[in-house]
Amino acid sequence: MPRLPTITVLLALCLSQTTQADVVIEWNETASDVLVNNIDKQNPGMASRTLAMMNLAIHDSFAMGQSGGQTFYDYGQMSSGSYSASAAAAQAAFTVLNSIYPDQQGMLQNRLSATMAGIADSTSKAAGIAMGSMIGQSIVARRNSDGYDSNRQYIPSNEPGRWRPDPLNPGQEAWGPDWGNVRTFALESNRQFLPPPMPALDSVEYANAFNEVKELGALNSATRTAEQTGIGNFWAYDRVGMGTPFQLYNQAMRTIATELGNTEVQNAEMFAKAAVAAADAGIVAWNAKFEYDLWRPVTGIREADLDGNPLTEADPLWIPLGAPGGEGNNFTPPFPTYISGHATFGAAIFESLRESMLEFYGTDEITFTLYSDELMGAGRTFNSLTDAILENGRSRVYLGIHWNFDDTLGQETGRQIAQYIAGRPFTAAVPEPSGFALIGIAAIATLRRRRRHIA
Repeated sequence: MPRLPTITVLLALCLSQTTQADVVIEWNETASDVLVNNIDKQNPGMASRTLAMMNLAIHDSFAMGQSGGQTFYDYGQMSSGSYSASAAAAQAAFTVLNSIYPDQQGMLQNRLSATMAGIADSTSKAAGIAMGSMIGQSIVARRNSDGYDSNRQYIPSNEPGRWRPDPLNPGQEAWGPDWGNVRTFALESNRQFLPPPMPALDSVEYANAFNEVKELGALNSATRTAEQTGIGNFWAYDRVGMGTPFQLYNQAMRTIATELGNTEVQNAEMFAKAAVAAADAGIVAWNAKFEYDLWRPVTGIREADLDGNPLTEADPLWIPLGAPGGEGNNFTPPFPTYISGHATFGAAIFESLRESMLEFYGTDEITFTLYSDELMGAGRTFNSLTDAILENGRSRVYLGIHWNFDDTLGQETGRQIAQYIAGRPFTAAVPEPSGFALIGIAAIATLRRRRRHIA
């Protein structure tokens, strides 16, 4: 239970705008299902981008109808009039998800129909549907050329310290060499909050990290406890079919929002800020990964005779515990190690949630429980958001797939990004065309896609 004054929780419940299900939580749960069901776009970058776009669509649907409300994007001089914000938010969320994942259209249409059935038919509902459609189309059009679909081939190097595929899974291809160049949402550029270079291969700091993960992250480690093994697996969500780590992070957002008893408007803001922080954190993390191009422990430990460090000793047969492979072999994720995506994503989300709690309630004290599909639904309870940040990041060392500085610098980067977003007006960093212009762009793009399909 969150340690919040009872009167505060009761006030939040009394301010709830509608009696139907909270549309923010409902459509984030739908988005999580989409992230599991779709396979061809199942990677952490697309998951973070999708959740940011959808939650911005929901946020702007509510903000557009509020007196003095501030939308993230500029929709021009369009008059909002009176409309159902819940209908608008659901329609906007549907429009974004259906555009990115057309293979999920049947399920999405069913969810939309269920949401709309809970909103009484009226001119306000009809106006909300029209508004949500406009906002969703506008956001899709804004992000169509953000670089998400760049497909540059990455050629690994055999130089000491440089990333190459997991030797236990040599068929790996690097994922996301251009994800660090995707246009950011709230940050001014992909270099804002870029971490400093990692420790040099011949440094004491590198040797300390090396020797730690060599012992703690080994498949048959004598020092890793059963609980630490469980923690490593609990947070993993690396293999295709798990929905990426955002399956668990989004569960955390929904769990905390429900426990706090937020209004829909509060949830729209809280979810949008956390999702945007995570998306931008991922862009910065992947920029760092391919700029610094550092090898993973499985390579660095096996080839330590090449690192020039007298404090490290090679073990050519070393095997990490690895990311859970399900019915397949465990593995090391297919991209450079520094900084940890898990640590950066998780820190951005949980720190953003903490900032929202401080804004809404003046406290960040909360206890919550999460349940992991990696462990047959087993739960872990956290006494603070900071505890979740620390455990999420550290889990990667227990698996033997990250050095500890990947984790600590990832956490620092993610928290900085969340704090930056919380401390400034919540608007897009780069001025973009207004909503009217973008709807025209969206229509042209849709026509082109149809022509390609017909051809």
